[in-house]
Amino acid sequence: MNPTSTDGHDGQSREDLQESRFPTTLSHPYNKTITMATIAKAAGVSQGAISSLLNDRDYGIRVSEKTRKRVFKACRELGYVPNDLRAVVRMYPELGDSCLLVSGSLRDWATNPFYARILNGIIDTISPAARHITLAEYDENTDYLEHAELLPHPIRSGTASKFICIGAMNFSLVQALIKRDFPVAFLGSDVSIPGVTTIQPDYAEVSRLAIEYLLKAGHRQIAILSGPFGSEDHAIAELNRGIRLCYERSGISFDTQNIIHGDLSFKSGAAAIDVLFSRSEKPTAIFSLSDEAASGAWSQIQKLRLSRPLSIIGCGDAPIADALALTTVHLPAEEMGAEALKDIEARVQKGALLESKKIVLPVHLVERKSSLPAVTL
Repeated sequence: MNPTSTDGHDGQSREDLQESRFPTTLSHPYNKTITMATIAKAAGVSQGAISSLLNDRDYGIRVSEKTRKRVFKACRELGYVPNDLRAVVRMYPELGDSCLLVSGSLRDWATNPFYARILNGIIDTISPAARHITLAEYDENTDYLEHAELLPHPIRSGTASKFICIGAMNFSLVQALIKRDFPVAFLGSDVSIPGVTTIQPDYAEVSRLAIEYLLKAGHRQIAILSGPFGSEDHAIAELNRGIRLCYERSGISFDTQNIIHGDLSFKSGAAAIDVLFSRSEKPTAIFSLSDEAASGAWSQIQKLRLSRPLSIIGCGDAPIADALALTTVHLPAEEMGAEALKDIEARVQKGALLESKKIVLPVHLVERKSSLPAVTL
């Protein structure tokens, strides 16, 4: 995907844009007349080191990390502003763009309601003075440390300095960003990498709320519409773990044959109903790990004209769940986007995060017409 900006600065020169950002960001007047010699003297390094740092396209790889930090500190204290916008962002990362990096495997992310809500949360949180965000895709399988030339454009161009990632984890991408001292927030994943904040809903709690609700309503034959068999997706793994824990705590046995694996689409939800109701012992309730699959199941159930009602609970609180009056568990998508932006903006002011950080956001049940008490005939 080509990077996209919502800042409305089309036609504005890079220098004008640079100038417009500084008065509200720096606490002192900036000075474009400072020479390399002045900086070298203040930082205690050679002019050659200064030139390498400010002009090297790959972030000053010929200068040590310690020297780089000392030089940038001196430049900031002097109020020096380089002519190259990339160098400006390296020196004043708070002035760089915020960038949303999305895994290329999420082909439908732009039309997916959950990801759209995350983006809305980010945009609503961006300050009015810098109300724009750059969008780009990354490949989850590319080794970006070996192939830096393949890095997403906002990283290669050096115009972005704050990164929020959605999708499958790519460790080389994260390491490439951390190497440049840029803060990173990863949404939906759970990793322990120094310098990275992971933000996710309490997926295990989602399952607990759904299963406990159905058990209290008297349901014992509960079917689960799960993700692809053997999926390594973090959300699916946590949702399944929550189901297992809930049954263990309740002391009620669970028939694993009632787990139907699929891609959690509308079509797979409808197909799951055909499988479940071809059996002699039929479920009285269904918990689906997505609202899309729950909607497909609900649609197929209407065609069967069952002699007793069947309860369905979905996951996500997507618009389709509201339209069909499906009970679901609300996932805090907007809150994830907002928390991610707040975190990276705070960290770019404080400097690199030395340890990993994890934020787990609460979820809640949204009760609608599709969840009913169990009926025994």
